[in-house]
Amino acid sequence: MVDDSLSMAEQLADLIHLQTGLPALACSRPEAAISAIQEHPIKVVLLDQKMPMKSGTDLYREIREINPSAKAVMVTGEANSSEVGQALSLGFSDYLAKGDVSRLCEIVLKWYFQYEVDQASELQINTLEPLFRGRRRFFLVGDQVRYYLAAIQVVDSAYVLPESWSTIQQINAGQEKKFTFSASTKETFIVESSQQYNVKGSLSSEVARKSKIGARIESVVTRTVKKSRTSEITVTDSIEETYRLPEESSDPAENYVKSRHIESAPVYKRLRLSIVKSCSCCREDAVIPVMVLVFDDAYATRQTDYYRDGSSDTIDTGQIRLPR
Repeated sequence: MVDDSLSMAEQLADLIHLQTGLPALACSRPEAAISAIQEHPIKVVLLDQKMPMKSGTDLYREIREINPSAKAVMVTGEANSSEVGQALSLGFSDYLAKGDVSRLCEIVLKWYFQYEVDQASELQINTLEPLFRGRRRFFLVGDQVRYYLAAIQVVDSAYVLPESWSTIQQINAGQEKKFTFSASTKETFIVESSQQYNVKGSLSSEVARKSKIGARIESVVTRTVKKSRTSEITVTDSIEETYRLPEESSDPAENYVKSRHIESAPVYKRLRLSIVKSCSCCREDAVIPVMVLVFDDAYATRQTDYYRDGSSDTIDTGQIRLPR
């Protein structure tokens, strides 16, 4: 996001990151924007048109020389229709009025996925394999709809579902306990959410006919409800822990730890898959961004102390990685 007001650029960049999970940079000077384009694989740039040092269209001309594939969106509060028309003819993908910030993240995602589809369509023969085929039989016409994996982005390399924490040991005041950590969940694949964006263009027929990528996600790419597929295996780690709590205090003014809960939760890699849905009949493509969680053979642990007065305190105690 490039705006002559750094605070505005930072606020919009934070909004994009919070609502989409995409990393976002904020710049207030043209030279900083050029450096960012040179140093990072930026896919979508948002440019304020009215800037004192350089207009958004002038800055985009320079950006296009460095990264011609990047999608550009003019962000304007004052630009007239002729400026908007000039921007679109120059190669801007879209424009957004500053008074319509509610559409910002929707537009960013739209052109982010369009970028990925464009990159996938330019791949050489033998680089894309249909993940799933929808078969419709009309006379001599066979497979009509295919799904392709266009891109994978790691949104969070150590993600813990808030509702997945469970108590694996509880120690009350005056007790001492020793335990060995064990777990019983492995190779879990959870589809968190999915939606669909229409995109321009089609994957070339040559690319669509060939295959290389070995991943397979099956028909689950079109589902919008949370779904999990789990294979269970019990693994016992060699790590032993001993916990002891002092006896309950007889002093009514002392706020002692009444019980301690040792909790664990599976650690996932949180991924965004960009699935291209390609129809060979109508030549219309769509992108289905799918958020998935893949178990990473590790468990997060934490310690929660519950005090006499009803308050509690939680401490992160790190991760335990299971032997493969």
